[in-house]
Amino acid sequence: MGRFVWTLLAGFAIGTPAVPVGLSLSLPGPVALFAVVLGSACCVVFAVFAMEWARLHWQSWRARRKSSVVSAGSATGTSADSAPSNGTAAIRSPAGDRLSGTAGRRARRVFERYGVVGFGLVGPALFGTWGSSLLGAALGIPRWRLIRWLTAGVTLCCAVLLVASDAVLDAFGIG
Repeated sequence: MGRFVWTLLAGFAIGTPAVPVGLSLSLPGPVALFAVVLGSACCVVFAVFAMEWARLHWQSWRARRKSSVVSAGSATGTSADSAPSNGTAAIRSPAGDRLSGTAGRRARRVFERYGVVGFGLVGPALFGTWGSSLLGAALGIPRWRLIRWLTAGVTLCCAVLLVASDAVLDAFGIG
């Protein structure tokens, strides 16, 4: 039971590369696969909800900040550019402006080319479990579609890693 829990925690912490950890703890292949997939799925759910929470708080903070700037500008007689008539600032964060780094550009390119399904299946291999969860939520992909397809991608990556790790361990006579 302890080896299963350690493998599950490794799946949560490092994602799909934890499959060899489960095998090195002498867990049978299917049990190690289940533990890592379960841990990685928990990681995906946690990361998606945490990123959405952070993004919503960031957007509300920005809206409050912009509305205070707009109200201060109208008190001094200057007008703010394109401020709504109710005194609150519109939130403008298109997917093109959210992520400007290398990983963000790559994630946006994968998402634009293959959609949610492709991002979910390829994301864990390209960006890791944590990275693909956070990038997908930052890109604004709907949460349950993202979680569903990332879990499918994690399962696919874990299955491939299980077969590869088992073959390597058999080739070296370790397993």
